[in-house]
Amino acid sequence: MNGAAPPSDPDDRIEGPAVPPSPPRRWPRVAVAVAAALVLVAAVLAVVHVVRDHDCATDGTNVGGECIGVSDGSYSFESSLTPVMDRIKEANRAVVKSGKPWVDVAYVEPITKEQDQESVKYGIRKELEGAYLAQQQLNDVQLGGHGEVPQIRLLVANSGLRSEQWQKLSQVLIRRSQRKDHPLVGVAGFGQSRDGTLDLVRALRAAKVPMMGATVTADGLTDPDEVGFFSVSSPNSAQVSAAVKYLKQQQDKAAGYTVAVVRDRNQQDIYNTSLYSDFTRDAAARRLALDGGDLEYVSGIDGVSNAMSAVADRVCDKHPDAVYFAGRGANLRDFIVAMAAPDRRCEVTVLTGDDAVGVYYDGSASAATKEQFAQDWRTSRVTVLYTALGHPALPGVVYPAAKDPYPAFRDLYHQQFGGSGDTELQDGQVILGHDAVWTLGEAIREAAGPAGTVPVTAGSTLNGLVGGNDVTGVSGPIRLGPDGDPQDKPIALVRLETDGRYDFQQVVTP
Repeated sequence: MNGAAPPSDPDDRIEGPAVPPSPPRRWPRVAVAVAAALVLVAAVLAVVHVVRDHDCATDGTNVGGECIGVSDGSYSFESSLTPVMDRIKEANRAVVKSGKPWVDVAYVEPITKEQDQESVKYGIRKELEGAYLAQQQLNDVQLGGHGEVPQIRLLVANSGLRSEQWQKLSQVLIRRSQRKDHPLVGVAGFGQSRDGTLDLVRALRAAKVPMMGATVTADGLTDPDEVGFFSVSSPNSAQVSAAVKYLKQQQDKAAGYTVAVVRDRNQQDIYNTSLYSDFTRDAAARRLALDGGDLEYVSGIDGVSNAMSAVADRVCDKHPDAVYFAGRGANLRDFIVAMAAPDRRCEVTVLTGDDAVGVYYDGSASAATKEQFAQDWRTSRVTVLYTALGHPALPGVVYPAAKDPYPAFRDLYHQQFGGSGDTELQDGQVILGHDAVWTLGEAIREAAGPAGTVPVTAGSTLNGLVGGNDVTGVSGPIRLGPDGDPQDKPIALVRLETDGRYDFQQVVTP
């Protein structure tokens, strides 16, 4: 822990069911003395338990070694997040000291200390950097130009590995949304598209807490019949539609152009399952000819590398021009390595969804590991294209120069986090974290009225999102439709390079 956490409010603690008191009884003196001693020991243990629970965050509970709850930046959850969490902490202190009205916005992620989840943590750090930049712009009229009341206090919330502790976290978030003073008026982020994420969304939707997804894209999170979850990212259905449209164009231009499908059969990963179901539906609708017989594997269990070897063999036997990969980036890495074997190395273009960014190792991997993978990739003769949720080149294509928000965003990023150029922004993670909080902030300001004097609640923010105006997002124009997804949002088709670059190809549309 980096510094003592402020005490949490009593009504935000996660409690068990109340137990009715037993009727009074008479006890012998010795029994009374023993009972008193036991009560004292229990009281000490209870204090230790509470401190241990709430010491893990501004408002959190230890569950199986994970700190589940929210932090105002005082607690980092994971050491790699400390630099950005320190900035959030200082920004939040400035909000409280400003004397201006303020409300809470939470950014939810499945933060974990498990070593095999380094790529997840890497993406989380970048999303939080983007969320922090949006907070800066929303709270300083000179940076954002969209007012500054109410101020936004940014909380970071942990739903645990694979969002499995969604129920405990939802209790905290819902209670905070019901506060009279400084309520929680919106939740952003949500990490990866898994079953736990969907459960958390359903719980918050039932409590009328508005949500804004950043990089989650699985179908079924938004719902036209049950308002509450919105997203700044193109869902799988839109990404797949754009991908099928692109592949059909290639097929129409070249006679004999063939397309095969590789799919993940892990039914607990709603990203993969919706990617595949959307692709098969759209391919049939557009009459995209497929090389029959899906190539399958199951993630999340042992033997993935063996399965990928079998998939690679069949790809080289079929020798398609393109493969649509309905799976995650980490498994795409397994496929590329399998294709580098001497008896394979058949040339093929892989097209996949936004999780392709996970194909790269993050900073925790050794230089030797990264170089070996780059060499395998070059040897494999696999070209990877993906439908990106955000890319630095896209705003300059879709906005007039005078309205392009990217240059100011890039300059603010470098001012706060150092560096130069677009390298750290190419994967779109910072951009999407920013746009999720920025879009919520626009709705909050709408709910506060022109003078910013109307008290904002979760309900009024929800109404601001339902009837809100178009938002100028760094990832592209954001026009939320009745289902909560962005409508007709342009998508960047990006080529992943073996040296870690994200090479913008063109804009594609559903």
